[in-house]
Amino acid sequence: MPKVVIIGAGGHALEVLDILLACRANGYEIEPLGFIDENPDRHGQTLNGFPVLGDFRWFNGVDRGDIEVICAVGTPEICRKLVRQAQAIGLRFTNAISPQACISPHARIGQGVMIFPNVIVNTGAIIGNHVILNVAVTVSHDTVVGDFCNLNPGVHLAGNVTVGEGCYIGMGANVIQGVTIGPWSIIGAGAVVIRDIPPHVTAVGVPARVIKLLSFRAI
Repeated sequence: MPKVVIIGAGGHALEVLDILLACRANGYEIEPLGFIDENPDRHGQTLNGFPVLGDFRWFNGVDRGDIEVICAVGTPEICRKLVRQAQAIGLRFTNAISPQACISPHARIGQGVMIFPNVIVNTGAIIGNHVILNVAVTVSHDTVVGDFCNLNPGVHLAGNVTVGEGCYIGMGANVIQGVTIGPWSIIGAGAVVIRDIPPHVTAVGVPARVIKLLSFRAI
């Protein structure tokens, strides 16, 4: 039975724990162990019945044979940094996919992915690694979501959309068919994206317009 350690110990990590517990209640063979966090003030705490085990050094003293991890940190650039740390010590990643999500058998899902309740992923969609699809996100046919993206609750992507690596899309944003959002861009909450958005920008409004150029956000 896989034993799962959650990287991160904030509110998002607690939500991911709930997904793992729902999976176990639905018959999946999975055993959450607790949380890893780089903040020493959290070490030894108990969160919703599960311990904060320590930082990455905790893995040095345990048998990793049946341990898998998932990075439950919502900021894309921080998630990427932590995933690289986990990869550097040879950790294996698992997914946290709510039993209440609806995923087409013809969609492709990467590793380290978090899919929340009431998410719909339709046929031909491709979801990259370490992606967050939060509550009630919809991803329509043949849409591609790049690694480390965070789609907040109620985001809707129409068909043939491309979302580049590391994008952060705010709550309730809508993206019409065929649009491309460049890597490491931020789309504001409630925005309506009707034309392509370049990389490394912030875009907001209805219709969405670029209001800020970002320095390279990937770590």
